[in-house]
Amino acid sequence: MKFAMMGALALGCLATSAAAQVEIKVASIAPAGTPWVAHLEAWEKNVEAASNGEIDIVIFPSGQLGNEFDTFKQVQRGRIDAASLSGGVLGAFVPELSLMSTPYLFEKTQTIDCVYDGGLGDTYKELVADKGIELLQWGETGWVHVYAQDDLSDVTNAEGYKARIAPHDMSRMLWSSVGANGTELPYAETPAALQTGLVKAGESAEVSYVAFGLGKVAPHFMLTYHLHQAGGIVISDRTMKGLSPEQQQILRDGMPPAQAGRDSIRKMGAALLGQYRDAGGPVHTLSDEQRAAWKAKVEPNWPAFVAGLGGDSEALWPQVLEAKATCGE
Repeated sequence: MKFAMMGALALGCLATSAAAQVEIKVASIAPAGTPWVAHLEAWEKNVEAASNGEIDIVIFPSGQLGNEFDTFKQVQRGRIDAASLSGGVLGAFVPELSLMSTPYLFEKTQTIDCVYDGGLGDTYKELVADKGIELLQWGETGWVHVYAQDDLSDVTNAEGYKARIAPHDMSRMLWSSVGANGTELPYAETPAALQTGLVKAGESAEVSYVAFGLGKVAPHFMLTYHLHQAGGIVISDRTMKGLSPEQQQILRDGMPPAQAGRDSIRKMGAALLGQYRDAGGPVHTLSDEQRAAWKAKVEPNWPAFVAGLGGDSEALWPQVLEAKATCGE
């Protein structure tokens, strides 16, 4: 009888221990082996060590839990605990974030990092929090450039050119500013549209341009550096409220350095584009004059772009410009 009672107590302790483990499901559209997922894996290890295995972060890469727009909504509802999201998706739900992707607003990557890591970044985190989501750390999507079937380094060549417009305000403003003949298309339909000639140009970050083989149908890649998107790692308020204050802090403190994540993503982009260039791909570095000519077409339309974003974008715009100046531009 004594042994039976001791066995029951032992089983009860094991059950309590097992029940105490917290599982945090984290979604990402990035494939395993990429810097985005590697950053999440480092977070997983840090949290596991700090919590003595009490918190188990489970990563679902390659869009296993759905596309990013659906993922954002599921994180809001607490059905997915956390996610690594691109800047475009965050901007779709928090329109004020798109101010940071105003075409030709920034010249230097270091300035952008400085702005996000400063007071304005905290203001943006508060706007994200209004959606029932905590932004744990800023991430990196990257600089966006122009690709085409011809060399569009000279902005005058873009006038009347058939361009794919991405379904967001930044892309609409860019192509209308340069007088392109634009067609708005989802990203998934773009390769086929390039093959049929429906469009002949578009925009992409270095990684996606090379990884998705767009160079096969639109070989010219112009380093326009016209807009940048950050992204971030977010967690549901509902998930956080179900944790103890100590567990919440472990999740926050377990984040690897943001700059390390940014640097690894940028390094991968440069390496992939370098491989494309080395294989004979025409990569065009714009001269200062050429980039200034692109900017001259776009900048006069900033006020209308800002007004059209909605939310508190117009009120926040002066703070963006002030933060930019404080950070050296």
